[in-house]
Amino acid sequence: MQSSAAEILIQQLAAYGVDRVFCVPGESYLTALNAMYNHQQIEVIACRHEGGAGFMALADAKLTSRPGVLFTSRGPGAMNAAISLHAAQQDGVPILAFIGHVTRSELGRGAFQEVDYGMTFGNIAKEVIEIHDGSRMNDLIAQAWQLSISGTPGPIVIVLPEDMLGDTVSSFKPAPPPKAAHSGPATADIEAVARRLSEAKRPILIAGSQISDDQAKAALQKVSERWQLPVLGAFKQQEVMANDHLHWVGQVGFVMPSSMTEALKQADLILAIGTRLGDITTQGFTFPNAYVPKQDVIHVYPDAEKIGRNITPWLGIVADSGSFLSELAHHPVAKEGFSNQEWIDTLTQRYRELTHFTPRPSPTGVDFGRVVIAINSYAPPSSIFCLDSGNFATWVHRYLTVREGQRLMGSASGAMGSGVPFAVSSAMRHPERTVIAFMGDGGALMTGNEIATAMHYNANVKIIIADNSVYGTIKGFQQKLFPGRPVATSLTNPDFAAWAESFGVKGYSISEDADADHVIEAALTHDGPVVVHVKQSAERLNAFSP
Repeated sequence: MQSSAAEILIQQLAAYGVDRVFCVPGESYLTALNAMYNHQQIEVIACRHEGGAGFMALADAKLTSRPGVLFTSRGPGAMNAAISLHAAQQDGVPILAFIGHVTRSELGRGAFQEVDYGMTFGNIAKEVIEIHDGSRMNDLIAQAWQLSISGTPGPIVIVLPEDMLGDTVSSFKPAPPPKAAHSGPATADIEAVARRLSEAKRPILIAGSQISDDQAKAALQKVSERWQLPVLGAFKQQEVMANDHLHWVGQVGFVMPSSMTEALKQADLILAIGTRLGDITTQGFTFPNAYVPKQDVIHVYPDAEKIGRNITPWLGIVADSGSFLSELAHHPVAKEGFSNQEWIDTLTQRYRELTHFTPRPSPTGVDFGRVVIAINSYAPPSSIFCLDSGNFATWVHRYLTVREGQRLMGSASGAMGSGVPFAVSSAMRHPERTVIAFMGDGGALMTGNEIATAMHYNANVKIIIADNSVYGTIKGFQQKLFPGRPVATSLTNPDFAAWAESFGVKGYSISEDADADHVIEAALTHDGPVVVHVKQSAERLNAFSP
């Protein structure tokens, strides 16, 4: 029996459990779109911009623990999607990005919208696979899937010449999806870690993005409790552990007050699990110090290339984070009666002092901290929080309490514009849960057009926009480096509540601090999508500024 290469592609994705793909339709992969018509188990989500579609695929990958799937047309479509592929690389999230391409006879001839994707995405994607022969579709898609989930997960770009999709090829029986090879820690490694933990006076555990599923998070909590370890989330990893747990001491960010950094520097052992120990997580490679750290570092990560790349560990362990944590959680404590409680109390006290909210009224706008505190009060226990990038996020990281059963979707790439797409994707994947997105006015107008996608697919999103009419992060740097010389940071914004109403979304405004509680309560209980326009004070550019 014969099929088209496009039909084989869609059959294989369906066999792998893909039930949703995100796209902006394009003529260079029309044959693949046509094949999707026959596979109603795969929902095709048409977005308003490829950047938004890519961010939705990224969020879906985080929520399903399998590769997100993105389809774009060639040239401009692929370039628009590049931001999401960079985010997937930075976050270590598997994405399969299928890009329609010029016909095989046009390759290398400067054809309309032709791009060399190997050169363009070679430093972002884990692999760029160009399929020139439809008979290779089956094995190359399997290879792409395997590569995307192995080692450090990440994006794979699959280039589909337009005419190749019409190749007639032999049908096949779809195989189950490839699985990532998970390595467990050696017994000797667990023994060494246990001995070192029992000797440490001031250990700390840095928990990274690879601690992503419920089982790994549960094992993390057991390890923390059994071994008396304070837990610090890596950059943008506020959800790895319940923030109201007594061992949680916060997450690393761009802005860390000296009271916390000075306390952390007293650590004599760092157990880093599921993190690549990048520049922000290590505070500019100072905690732990690069290349030779001041403390002993035990680095656990599934990709051997990332261990020792920037920081020399006392012990490097190539292992899946969940497997390592499960083993350590059940290992006997090496020394009877040992306790790190005094050290834990020191760090938790510093953390609780930072997260204690003290109202700071301003005559020029709303204290965004009040809004976050109101979200804590009214957000349901199973809420999903979606976080865009910008200085407004400092209030979220400082005052939002992510509790057990809740999730926070952020992006380590720092790209503005992820908030609305993350929320739309999350609400479609989990329509039974409340999805709350936080963003600034800058990010809101980058991909806020995806509110139209939310309405089209009945995605019930609650969007909170902090409007201070500036690019706050950049203005803050200008004030620090070039005081009194602001350039290109002021913004003119719409009435975001009225803007929301034009999409058919309920719009609310918070103009005074006293409005925060009742507006947030009304927004979160409203039966339908909501935008809350918070007219934020421009006097304080982040939650830690004086």
